[in-house]
Amino acid sequence: MTASVVSSVLQRLGDLVIQEATFLSDVPRQVSSMKAELSQMQCFLNVVDAKCLEGNSMMKNLASNIQDVAYRVEEVIDNAHFIFRRRKTSVSKYTHIFGDSIDLREVGKNIQVIRKEISEIFERYNRYNAVNSSTSTEAQPIFREDEDFYAQRLVPPGLDQGMDIVGFDHEIAQIKSYLLDQNNMNLTVISIVGQAGAGKSTLAKLAYSSVITEGYFHKYGWVSISPKYSALEVLRDLVRQIRGTGKISERKSMHLNFYGETEVSKLIFDFLKEERYLIVLDDIWTTDTWDKIKSVFPDKGNGSRIILTTRDMEVGQHPKTKVQIHTPDLLDEDKSWELFQKKAFPHDVQFTELEVVGKKISKKCNGLPLALVVLGCFLSRNHNIHTWEKMVASVDWEIMKKEGDVGRILALSYHNMSNNLKACFLYTASFPEDYPITVHVLKKMWIAEGFVPNIRGYTQEEVAYRYVEELAQRCMIQIEERSKNIGWIKKIKVHDVLREWGIGQARKEGFLKVCSSGTDVETYYADEQRCYRVAFHGYFDNEVGKSVLNLRSVLAFNPDGKRLFSFNGLHLLRVLHFCSSLKTCTLPEEINKLVHLRYLGLEGSTVFMFPSYMKGLRNLQILEASTATVKALPSSLWSIAALKHVHVYQVLHWKAQEIRTKRSLQTLYVFSIMQCDALTWKRTIRSLQKMSQHVSWCLGIASTKRVKEKETQEHEEYNLDIRVDALESKVDGLELSGCFKERHVLNDVLPHHNLFPNFLLQLKISCPNILNDDPMPILERLPRLEVLEIVNSSYTGKRITCSSEGFLALRSLVLMDIGLEEWNLQQGSMAFLAVLTLKCTMLRSISNVLHQLDDLVELRLICMPQLSVDDHEPARGRGCRVMISVDEEQTSDT
Repeated sequence: MTASVVSSVLQRLGDLVIQEATFLSDVPRQVSSMKAELSQMQCFLNVVDAKCLEGNSMMKNLASNIQDVAYRVEEVIDNAHFIFRRRKTSVSKYTHIFGDSIDLREVGKNIQVIRKEISEIFERYNRYNAVNSSTSTEAQPIFREDEDFYAQRLVPPGLDQGMDIVGFDHEIAQIKSYLLDQNNMNLTVISIVGQAGAGKSTLAKLAYSSVITEGYFHKYGWVSISPKYSALEVLRDLVRQIRGTGKISERKSMHLNFYGETEVSKLIFDFLKEERYLIVLDDIWTTDTWDKIKSVFPDKGNGSRIILTTRDMEVGQHPKTKVQIHTPDLLDEDKSWELFQKKAFPHDVQFTELEVVGKKISKKCNGLPLALVVLGCFLSRNHNIHTWEKMVASVDWEIMKKEGDVGRILALSYHNMSNNLKACFLYTASFPEDYPITVHVLKKMWIAEGFVPNIRGYTQEEVAYRYVEELAQRCMIQIEERSKNIGWIKKIKVHDVLREWGIGQARKEGFLKVCSSGTDVETYYADEQRCYRVAFHGYFDNEVGKSVLNLRSVLAFNPDGKRLFSFNGLHLLRVLHFCSSLKTCTLPEEINKLVHLRYLGLEGSTVFMFPSYMKGLRNLQILEASTATVKALPSSLWSIAALKHVHVYQVLHWKAQEIRTKRSLQTLYVFSIMQCDALTWKRTIRSLQKMSQHVSWCLGIASTKRVKEKETQEHEEYNLDIRVDALESKVDGLELSGCFKERHVLNDVLPHHNLFPNFLLQLKISCPNILNDDPMPILERLPRLEVLEIVNSSYTGKRITCSSEGFLALRSLVLMDIGLEEWNLQQGSMAFLAVLTLKCTMLRSISNVLHQLDDLVELRLICMPQLSVDDHEPARGRGCRVMISVDEEQTSDT
């Protein structure tokens, strides 16, 4: 992981020279010199990382020293950025000129000291262990599988090979239906796509073995493709493996090793072109592999098929011929237990005392067949209850290599990724087991950590999202939730087996240490490097800054009832994420010592209280508390020049007279402000509207204005004039206002219905582009909601669905100036709706809607000439008052 750290620092050094050279005086020359030094060093850091993983202690020491130096360079960069921002935000460019000159000289001196230290590091290294002259210094992907291991995958399946098919019957039948479909005689690729260990190759083997015995395919062959493949060797291997009617002449086979790629390709094409064939390409890693060999497969319209297995969805979808995608299902709990039993108790001997813990172990595998097989085989020779219970707590894949190396199979996927993507994946292991990770939060953390580079034409958020997509395509993460309208990935999870492996890999590489006890914090094992990040799960070490030196990141999830900790020794912290279930939690004044902090994340049911002074957090870019409640945001927060994103679920007291971070702020989101006086509110809104750049913002203000009593509703209008006052009395309304960029990353910000204020009687959403997904499935579950307004282009979708028994308390609904085209109102929804106001010029029909609203008293249609009289006639026939107008001011009864 050293290469990734240095790469991140190089990116920031380049930005420093480009953006701030005009004021850095002589420092750019020194910064450029440092950049050149690190660039040369980076050329062989991939080799250093590889040797660390092999257990080379000298290389581990070198890697640790280099990481320390790289992080110290980051400190220098942060200091230079601070000086730059201070100069830009000064009233006069001469205000800090003397102090800046002194500080700049200090930056230059620090760079010189660091360069000297780098020289000393390599002098010591060369003194004791010269770099092996035969080691290549090119930065190439490193795959650490040994030849014997991968050779096992290169052996084609025998026809009588016995394999466990627990839970695969339906999937085998599905794949066979693709293979034997006589209504489709075109050449078709069946892509089996899934994560490592999901049973892709097993499914392919079972389907392949089954159909070739039936004689439908005249020629057939199986070839497995190594990550370090050569196209020519793959083609030669295919020639050797093809079976069936006819055969390639013995003379040509003997001279195969003398043929080039063109000759071998023609040989295969000519041999396959006359008859129906089935070829399996097992374990393809890149689209480039298919592109290099696709020309050897003729399409003669005779029903030929190719099975392709891969861990990457992009590869599976890549062939330009007809493609069928099959994603193996993970086993359910019953099938998991059945497969585990077969392996753990091979002689049908049952141990009743092991059954309960055995089911826990099989459940821990989350339906991943390979993990179930490996664990079952390992435990089949050790029926000790204590050993099994240890496996429930934590699985150590290293001790089970003889049974089938899950770790090495997962490592193949891991080492096929770029350094930045590796870091992003390992970071997901810091979250607790089965934790739904919110993507917009994860992206912000990655950016703060320095994993996401600047790429021309893209924002860092867009690049980070591409990383999420790539990890999903590679089946390294599981997609838990997507935006229904646009399809954005909103939440992910990591399979338990991948997570366990990731935790171990992260410790080995000195990337991250996950701790659930004091022993975890203090213990370092022989195969581990020193870590710079710590994640606490259900436990917390108040003196972590002293226990683990030079920490860059601390993540704490439900830390055993502890309040926020001492910040002693954490002055280098970049990322702090704290999840708490306490009633209140106060951030102490000493948090201002964290001058390098870029990301502050808060979550949980706690009310967090900030100190009045926060300007010490001079590098803070992100305050992420989109599921947390904050008592108040101090005015000093808005004076932090680096601040880019502020996301808070609820603020009890809003005190910001104006927002002053005018040069940096990009997004401001507060779902619910519970108390704010009118003057402060007006000044806040005015300051946001005056910002020089377009800021996406949304503020929700609570209200005391109640709807009219039910008995007066029949003949009187609803008044939705939500007041902004000092809310000393009980609040019952909420209005969201602001303006978001179209399809912004934070769109669809409505929280889960359980997070809505339980007092909510009325809700108004007036914030352009704030909702991309249909909001009704969330809003319809609010038990007391009586009045709902969605207006001002707040919803960007074209259809909404209201399910039966939803909106049981709703009395008034306003949908205005949204691009709604279709409204599906199921029977029983909005059963007590009395007043409906619509201004949706694209809505094609409302007759089906009105047919369901038996209690409707008043219908207002504004600027909707596309509707016919037949649309609202059923409502008028039931005594509903129908009012039609060409604008909002003029309304007439019909």
